[in-house]
Amino acid sequence: MLKRFAALAFFSFFSIFCLFPQTASKSKLSAADSANLKQGADAYKKEDWTSAIFFLRKVVSVPGNVSDENLFMLIKSEIYAGEYRQAQNDCEKFLEQFTSSPYTEYVRYQNGRLLHLLARNEDAVLSLSDFCHQNPDSELYPLALYWIAESFYDEYNFESARGLYERVVNDFPGCEKAPQAQYKLDLIERRSREEKLLYLLKVIGEENLSTREEYERQLRVYALEDESGVRHLLLDSQARIAELEALLEQGGALPAEPEPEPSAVTEPSESAESGENSGEPAASPEPEKGAPGGVSKPEKPNVQIIQSVNEPSIRVKQNPGGQGTSAVKNTNASSKDTELHTLKRKARQLQYLLEEQQTEDGAK
Repeated sequence: MLKRFAALAFFSFFSIFCLFPQTASKSKLSAADSANLKQGADAYKKEDWTSAIFFLRKVVSVPGNVSDENLFMLIKSEIYAGEYRQAQNDCEKFLEQFTSSPYTEYVRYQNGRLLHLLARNEDAVLSLSDFCHQNPDSELYPLALYWIAESFYDEYNFESARGLYERVVNDFPGCEKAPQAQYKLDLIERRSREEKLLYLLKVIGEENLSTREEYERQLRVYALEDESGVRHLLLDSQARIAELEALLEQGGALPAEPEPEPSAVTEPSESAESGENSGEPAASPEPEKGAPGGVSKPEKPNVQIIQSVNEPSIRVKQNPGGQGTSAVKNTNASSKDTELHTLKRKARQLQYLLEEQQTEDGAK
């Protein structure tokens, strides 16, 4: 009996001693702080996050009034209200002061998630990785994996994010973030296809651009060559026209040009023709008097010359009397006029082509 009584007394004393700090801490709250704490708790229950933040910050602002419950309610109120920066600062304060609190696990997870929401992705990866190593059996473990994947995704590290998303989908299909992880996997796959297509389009576009530049260069070269050729033809035609006009003014003959060889047909004399028609041999001419050796000089036969010009063919029969010379002069004069007229027409055509080409180049 004595031993049982002693044990009961010791247990009662130990319980009172353990509860004493809590009663002492509560007794330190002033009437105003107690009223603020009560109003903050009521606003937290009603999900009036703005009012809860207002009253709880008043309570926490006094160093002696900070407790894990008060600070935890303030952190959750700030998260729901969207004040992520202040909530992250309060999470670090909580982790420094309350390492063995039952809320420490949740606060450590929220601290990593808030770092990601604040675009501090490297710090978020480190914080959430520590949480996963320290709490592998926690219910928040798949959520931490998801937020690590989100941090990698925002930093364009799609391969690392893909592995974590696949782990959330395959290993934790019942997680609330599994559908969102699957959606992100589809986005990564689509992005991969788009990158391949963009690469192919870039390569094809560069090839097309080089081909187009080469084609335009060739067109410019051909245009310059055509223009130069037309200019040379025009200059040659103008020089030829000037030369012919000068010859016309001087009354001289045309310069020698490569023309079809005239066909000279030697026709027998009238006496020979009459001889052939009569079937008698033609009489040989008598030798001239005074010729040495008694050899007579043959007479110059009549020659019919057919000269091809731009006009119908003209046959000229030369005779010893010199009548063929005047016919040749007349033929030369007519051919000279015809050639001059033709060259002038060609020069006008070349001049028109050159002006038209210069107009098109100016329009470009």
